[in-house]
Order: sequence, then structure tokens, then C-alpha cells
Amino acid sequence: MSRNINDVLTDPTELVRSELKNAGFDIDHMNVPKRVFLLADSLYDAMLSRNCGKYKYPLGGKLFVFNKNEEIGFIKGHMCSPAIATQAEDLIAGGVKELIHIGFAGGLQPDLNAGDIVLTDGAYNDTAIAGLYGFNYDIIKSSKELTDKLSKLLTKKTIRFRRGIHWTTDAGYRETWGQILEYREKGALCVEMEGVGLFTIANYRKCTASAIYIISDVLDNDWKLGWGEKNLNASINRIIDMIICTAME
Repeated sequence: MSRNINDVLTDPTELVRSELKNAGFDIDHMNVPKRVFLLADSLYDAMLSRNCGKYKYPLGGKLFVFNKNEEIGFIKGHMCSPAIATQAEDLIAGGVKELIHIGFAGGLQPDLNAGDIVLTDGAYNDTAIAGLYGFNYDIIKSSKELTDKLSKLLTKKTIRFRRGIHWTTDAGYRETWGQILEYREKGALCVEMEGVGLFTIANYRKCTASAIYIISDVLDNDWKLGWGEKNLNASINRIIDMIICTAME
């Protein structure tokens, strides 16, 4: 059989179907949650400690569904744009319609502190993933409708937050002071490693995706780490409470 040199070799839907079949699941008869929260490590651990969901499907990792709402699930989010892009491909191929990343980020603006919360409208692209999918743009946007919903939800739960654009880079330890100043001047609120990967796949697959970030450290004149601070732990608990309440409504 002849192939075009531009043909993509792997169809994620067929690959996911095959992987699920090998695990004893029929993708056509699965009640996959429509909304999935992709949680960074500490947030995922905090969610598991609440015993509010059960592991149900080996899809994109270990996909949990909430006990009182099987339309909403959560999973440990993969780290960096290539990894979370692949995870998003798998979840969408399995039937997920909304992806919400809850992660940690380094604050770029000097008035941000550890524990502050950022809701993003999209990210400045400093990755390879976007270009490989044909999105050669400076900014890869989150889904406005979903981001607006999250804004209303945060406001309803009286959680203070900043909303705006951030910066996604593939190399967390290669950030230069010049880049920090550049993106700060452009108005980027924070920097992290997953946003562009997630938003690229959502745009490409006509899915919806957005993200909320908890500031874990701040890049000012020096690098101020916030791990272990009460404000950071309090923000983790507030966001977990918000997600659980959403699943119960």
C-alpha cells in the first residue's frame, strides 16, 4: 500500500481502542466522564486523600470518576507539553470533551506571591508541540467559554484570582533573566510547562480546555520558593474543595 509522506502513522482513536480492549474494556460501552481535571502531583494527592472518587478506566493514565457525578473525573496530569499533549489525545479519543489543568506555576509579575491563583486565557508558546500540530502562533489560547465558566465558578466560591496570559516553556531550567523580563513586559502572569501542549490538542481536536495555576514560586530579583508555605497549602485545599463541590452540584 502506498503512503503519502505527510500521512500521520498513528490514529489515537484506534490505538486507545486497542489498548482499552487489551485491558478488558469496550470503548463503545464506556461511560467516560465528559469533564476531566488534570491535577499536578500535590493536587492529585490531595484529591485522593478526600476519597471522593474511584478509579475506573486506564485511559490517559488512571482515570477516576467522582462518586456522586460520573460526568466529571480527575487524573494525574502529565508533566511538560509533549507528555500532557499525548495524555490529552488519549482522553479525547476516549470520549472526554472538557479538559481542565490544575497545576503550579512560577510567578513572573512582582506583585504575585506564593499561593496566588491564576486563570489563563492562553499561553505564549515556547514549545515544539504547537508547531508540530500546525499552530505556529505566538499565543495558543485556552477555550474562552470554558475559561469564562471557571471565572464564574472561582468568583462564586469567593476565591481571589488573576486572569490573563501566561508563558509555557518546554525547558523549566533554561529560563533566562532576559526571557523573564521580556514575558513580564508582555504581561505574562506566570510560567509553567504544560499549557501550550494542552491547548494545542484541544484546538486541534475541537475540544475545550483551560487551566488554573497556583503560584508555587516567584521569579523576581531572585527565585523565591513557596513550597511549604501556609498560603500555598491553603490554595491547594480551596481549589480541591471547589472541584469537589462542582462535582456534587
